[in-house]
Amino acid sequence: MKPNNPRLLAVQTLTRVVGKGGYSNLTLDHIITKYRLDSRDAGLLTNIVYGVIQHQLTLDYLLKPFVKNRQLDPWVRCLLQTAVYQLQYLDKVPARAVFFDSTEIAKQLGHQGIAKFVTGVLRQAQRTGFPDPATIPDPLERLAVTSSTPLWLVKKLQEQLGATKTASILAAINQPAHASIRVNTTKTTPDALLKILQPSFPELRESPLTPIGLIAPGGHLAGTPEFAAGDYTMQDESSMLVAPSLDIQPGDAVLDACAAPGGKTTHIAQYLDPDQGGHVTALDLHANKIRLIQQNANRLGLVDRVSARMLDARQVDATFAPESFDKILVDAPCSGLGLIRRKPEIKYTKQADDPRHLQQIQLAILNSVAPTLKIGGRLTYSTCTMVKEENQDVVAQFLADHPEFEQVPVLSLKPLTKAHGAPALQLFPDDYDTDGFFIASMIRRK
Repeated sequence: MKPNNPRLLAVQTLTRVVGKGGYSNLTLDHIITKYRLDSRDAGLLTNIVYGVIQHQLTLDYLLKPFVKNRQLDPWVRCLLQTAVYQLQYLDKVPARAVFFDSTEIAKQLGHQGIAKFVTGVLRQAQRTGFPDPATIPDPLERLAVTSSTPLWLVKKLQEQLGATKTASILAAINQPAHASIRVNTTKTTPDALLKILQPSFPELRESPLTPIGLIAPGGHLAGTPEFAAGDYTMQDESSMLVAPSLDIQPGDAVLDACAAPGGKTTHIAQYLDPDQGGHVTALDLHANKIRLIQQNANRLGLVDRVSARMLDARQVDATFAPESFDKILVDAPCSGLGLIRRKPEIKYTKQADDPRHLQQIQLAILNSVAPTLKIGGRLTYSTCTMVKEENQDVVAQFLADHPEFEQVPVLSLKPLTKAHGAPALQLFPDDYDTDGFFIASMIRRK
């Protein structure tokens, strides 16, 4: 079997992502580039990798009667999952191709004994059929298996949002994420960029959430000359709502307390005028992430209004003078549960107690930045998660501890009729087919 076979590469990619904690999107990009895959093979590889990760718990349920309690090496489990995914979810892939390649991969990565085992599992499943998850009697367990979502998360969402909304969210997160870009308004306009890109991306259109966002069902939008020139950057639509919430004025001094990789930092910078003193200070804990912020600012032509420095955001009050900033953004470290559609492996790496532990970090950052905001200044708190422990509960605790702050409605450039949680703004993946996101705005009154 050739080393660039997409089914072989899928098993190797999944083994790396599942076993070593890699990110699926980054690992896929690396593999596609390394092996110079054509669009057809790259498409099959991407489909298999994302499909297996999205449906991992479902696939394990389907396999269980055939592997029983046998301890499998990670790559063998990944191989069986890729085979079952193709048999169950890909109508245009012939079963004989799946059987043949799976056996050959087992020989290549293992030995003849494993190849016989893999073939035996698939043949038995073909003869007897797979179990039907819809027959699981417990409704929560059934939803967990059919949506491939850990049971603890299903329970938490149902408790907080109800059964109907939870089912809608879990159906949405297993649909493909569309591509979205933010127009760099310091270089071009959405209309002008749309005219340039539409011949190559005919389905590109304006985002329903923001007038500076463009979206498409797919496509390699990061590979154009316009991207390289800094006319736009890749950013989810829900994330594009954060900078407008700050009501930034051209001469503002802004702090982005948790900034990497710099998407929101550079969006903030688009509103600033360096000739009027407008500037954003971007912080992150790690030197490599500071470099990412600087690289993004440089590509977009915004370096004259961005400073990036390495600092723990919990040390802001010990580093900056009181009332240093007109606006502050705390896009806090969070569980990332709103990103499951785009990064499905998140479902399996988080634990039930993570939101509660992260809450302490989120509050520590808010408490640290609070004294450095000017009276009358605006503080935005945002996360890419969906659970109230990291969202509404954090805001409520911060306001209880800081009576000098008042929560105000979140400003947006378009009316968002499907948003939840006013005066905060909560979006779920099924609302606008975006990442799940939470934004709250507060003004310091004294």
